[in-house]
Amino acid sequence: MESTPEPVPTPPARTSVWLDWQWYLVLVLALAIRGAVGYAQLENYSDDPDGYRLLARNILQLQSFTLEDPVEPTAFRPPLYPLVLAFTGMSGEISPTDVLMLHVSLGVITVGLTFFWATQIGLARWRSLAAMMVAIDPILLNQSTLVMTETLATCLAILTLVAVAAVCHTLEEAQEVSLNRDFTIRSMNVAGAVALAIYCRPTFLVWAALLPLVLLACTKKWSLRATSIAAYGMTLVFLLAPWVVRNVLVFEAPVIGTTHGGHTLLWSNNDSYYEYLKSGKEPVWDNQEFHEGFSNRHPYLGTSASELERDRAAYREAFKAMQQNPGMAAYSSLVRLGMFWRPLPHAINTDESGTRRMVRYAIGAWYLVQFALVIVGLIALGKRLWQPGWMAALMLVGSFTLVHMFFWSNMRMRSPLVPVLAVLACAGTQWVVGRLGKR
Repeated sequence: MESTPEPVPTPPARTSVWLDWQWYLVLVLALAIRGAVGYAQLENYSDDPDGYRLLARNILQLQSFTLEDPVEPTAFRPPLYPLVLAFTGMSGEISPTDVLMLHVSLGVITVGLTFFWATQIGLARWRSLAAMMVAIDPILLNQSTLVMTETLATCLAILTLVAVAAVCHTLEEAQEVSLNRDFTIRSMNVAGAVALAIYCRPTFLVWAALLPLVLLACTKKWSLRATSIAAYGMTLVFLLAPWVVRNVLVFEAPVIGTTHGGHTLLWSNNDSYYEYLKSGKEPVWDNQEFHEGFSNRHPYLGTSASELERDRAAYREAFKAMQQNPGMAAYSSLVRLGMFWRPLPHAINTDESGTRRMVRYAIGAWYLVQFALVIVGLIALGKRLWQPGWMAALMLVGSFTLVHMFFWSNMRMRSPLVPVLAVLACAGTQWVVGRLGKR
């Protein structure tokens, strides 16, 4: 009879990553892989599917965060990624090469941080495997060739987890006289990292609201708990306030995230989509008619007021659709759950080529194996999942899953979770290898 899986052991000591030859090897391999993939798809960086390059150019050329008229500021997209693009392309062109260099740099940083976090979290033996799984992840590779936020968002997600782990290790590393100071500074670092993530993708707001629970679990001393929570909360409010105040001045409303949330909620909850789910005839929903219908009902007038009203109208229509069709609203949330976690990419059309089909199946096989190892890892870790570092990681996974059960969802939406899944898969790999070694 099989015994209960043993917890994955924690390494007795952590050495500096700067002295770790595997870290440098992983970074070089990540640079080669991400650079080669990006260079092969260089023409993709000329496209601007979500208007981020346009925003970045307007920041440089018009000194305004606007999509069209420089006197009509926008909050349709979160501001950080366009700002980073603008900084990258200081010439004003934001060329494909500029975006390539930015995304390769962010990808390499993400891989390096995953390596470091795996060491912090107690899986130092498999740190290189975790990092390389992130380097070659199909979703991240695909999104790294597009002018979209996934590459930056993933980097900021793992940066926040590293900051959380640093808080958890404060009791081990700090001297008694500097303990309170170090807890305060490291809690502020967590707030700074997650604030950047929110400015990249507002979905992180839910995670940010949960992280104080993790800080509470980092120590049993109530004085340190109070210090860390206060430092985290005040820093987060301070960092998010400029965007909220700016939006109050522009829209006369405290927009914390973007004016795009209503549209993504309506995208997932409308009569056309519900009818599509009932019929299930096409491989993917043709939403062109839906978008055109909404634009006809609520035309964009080129003003900030119009932008805000469209967002509010979208929320109203989405809530109305859910209230009138509660059964389909519940069913569609389960469909979006499946879309978020599906291992196999969607078929774009019914007559796809054999090569494309084989690529999709290969990606599906990759994720099936990874998900299986993640499940084993969760079982192997057992009670260790209640440790603060793992709590933060699972809260990230849970918050993104919950949000995208209501808002529009697909595989790429889980990009920021990839480092967590990779490290969990390595925990599963460690348990499997250990069991095979015993046999």
